Amino acid sequence: MTATSFLQTTWLIASSTMKHGARDRTVALLAAMFFVMILIAAYLGWSATATVNAIYAKAILVFQAQGKPVPPNPVGETPPLSVFRNMVTYVALLGALASLILGHQIMATDRKSGIVPLLFSRPNQRIAIATGKISALFLIIAGILAISLFVNILTLFVMPGLVLIASVWIGLLQFYTVSALYMFAFAMLGAVCATRFKTESLALLLPITIWLAVTFIVPQVTSNISPMAALNPMSANIVPPTSHFFVITSSVFGPLSIAEAYRFLASTYLGVMPGAGASTTAGGALLSLLVTNVMLLGFFILSVKNLDASRSEYRD
Repeated sequence: MTATSFLQTTWLIASSTMKHGARDRTVALLAAMFFVMILIAAYLGWSATATVNAIYAKAILVFQAQGKPVPPNPVGETPPLSVFRNMVTYVALLGALASLILGHQIMATDRKSGIVPLLFSRPNQRIAIATGKISALFLIIAGILAISLFVNILTLFVMPGLVLIASVWIGLLQFYTVSALYMFAFAMLGAVCATRFKTESLALLLPITIWLAVTFIVPQVTSNISPMAALNPMSANIVPPTSHFFVITSSVFGPLSIAEAYRFLASTYLGVMPGAGASTTAGGALLSLLVTNVMLLGFFILSVKNLDASRSEYRD
């Protein structure tokens, strides 16, 4: 296959996949819920900041009347991006779940439609097909997060009392970068399972189980974080217990706990946590997300290459 043919096939697969993904009702519903939560987070952040500013304006008059020095505005003492701290929970919950289902659907739809024998009839096109699917997933997730970023930027501009310096914009971009890595990992997990398994029920149930385990169970085993607190960005600053059991589980399962890695990085970039006493490092957390994505990308490409096109349909 020539380079031109490879690019043409990749783009054809990517564009058709994005069209089908946009029409999928389940993915659209989860994406809509994600956007609603983002709007709510933006409103709550704006409302809280406006309330603090209003109270501070009245407090100034009281201090001046009493001849006392006026303290600084609490809004200026708080990291500007901390108003988006709920975004960490929304990405880890709705964002990851929507990405997982999207990744599942891009392969499950083809297998159920019976198009796989024709689409995979040429073995030398399989890498281009896999690349097209990967490109479509990345573009859809990037588009969802780009809209979210736009909403957050508008929110920052309308919030009173915030000082928007360069580090604020850098932190916001860093947050959305790690969010994209986290969501893309679950999208690839869904795509891998949808490609490898023979039954659709197992292909969907297994990645959802893994998502639940990574999000709620693994943090409890490695850091003793309760399931209710697993999505709280403030839990990223919890010092793990020093007992022998948690030392072992943290060393064994720590690299697999991408939920903890994401929560740590996202909370750091938003300024939610002071950084002291965290159970991981920024470099280690970022490496964990990158390695997970690379491994899942490799598994997906191998799954597409080894898919038996003559028996591609699900058995349930």
